[in-house]
Amino acid sequence: MRGPGVVALIALGLLAWGAWYLLAEPAISQPIQFPHKKHVELLECTDCHTRATKGPVAGRPSMETCLSCHSSGEGNSVEEKKLLAFAERGLEVPWKRVWRLPSHVFFSHRTHVVVAKVKCQSCHGPMETLDRPPARPLKTLSMNDCIACHEKGVGPSEEDEQKGAKPVEAVARRRISTDCNVCHR
Repeated sequence: MRGPGVVALIALGLLAWGAWYLLAEPAISQPIQFPHKKHVELLECTDCHTRATKGPVAGRPSMETCLSCHSSGEGNSVEEKKLLAFAERGLEVPWKRVWRLPSHVFFSHRTHVVVAKVKCQSCHGPMETLDRPPARPLKTLSMNDCIACHEKGVGPSEEDEQKGAKPVEAVARRRISTDCNVCHR
């Protein structure tokens, strides 16, 4: 009687694995194996993802941004040679988007990065440890993650109010709204 039970267990395991494989987020392959680890030793995230400080989307770095450091034409690595090949053809690197929030969620990188001073790793995970781009998001965010972070916000101190804190500084220290309409538009 042991035989049929083992076979059934194996069949059930294969079925579960197949369902997971079909339903899981597909792995994303980037055209260049960009080493975040190497770059963050010298740069801040916003040195390359400049739009994160200006608006809702962080965006991907432009070729101009990459060439500001990699313009010598002497690619030392296979990946740097790939970058220079795109540049020689006048093309941007066709990066593929990895992180995506649902379309009904509004999120401003500027508000979180500049005003609230949230570290990129809080939402994106430990990108600074990677030698190649992630095939999937390192962190999967839920609404509860966002609400928990918003509930951590605290109001300006009496000292700040007496000193006349600047509006941006006061916003960074105030309790953040958990009203649904703030993020769901």
